[in-house]
Amino acid sequence: MLARLDGIDGVAESRVDWTGKRFLLTLEDGARTDRVAGQAADALGEGARVLDRDALRAVLESRGRGEAWMRADETLRLSRFEAGVLARRFGGEAAREIGLDEPSTRRLVALFEAELERAFEQAHAGRGLEEVPGAFEAAAGRVLEASREFLDAGQRGSLAAYLERFR
Repeated sequence: MLARLDGIDGVAESRVDWTGKRFLLTLEDGARTDRVAGQAADALGEGARVLDRDALRAVLESRGRGEAWMRADETLRLSRFEAGVLARRFGGEAAREIGLDEPSTRRLVALFEAELERAFEQAHAGRGLEEVPGAFEAAAGRVLEASREFLDAGQRGSLAAYLERFR
């Protein structure tokens, strides 16, 4: 989304807060605020609105106090970090349920992390939520296939059952 906003003529920089719901656009000198606001609202979709003066002041003050307002590259770094957190959580949970040893657990967590990073990168590239179910199926298939290198058939069956919960 930030790349789309950055592509609007007159936008010098776009940022998003940690919730992903508030966007801050810095305009180039001479940019027509009304035109940029209209295009940004179209890009953001239903419910998007320009903040009134008081709300804008509060946003700018929050940024001045150090609240995170991230550029596209910063959000991708944050997403990669989150992929690792989620991979350790869910990969570790699956490994415990399957009864894996430490080396196999690390390998499984690495597979989860690679797929979660891939999903976050695709989300940052603008793939829509309607593609999530198909992407999940493909990711689960890749994890199961790659796990053949270190899991036996019974363990892969348990892993498939674990992944099935997220459908």
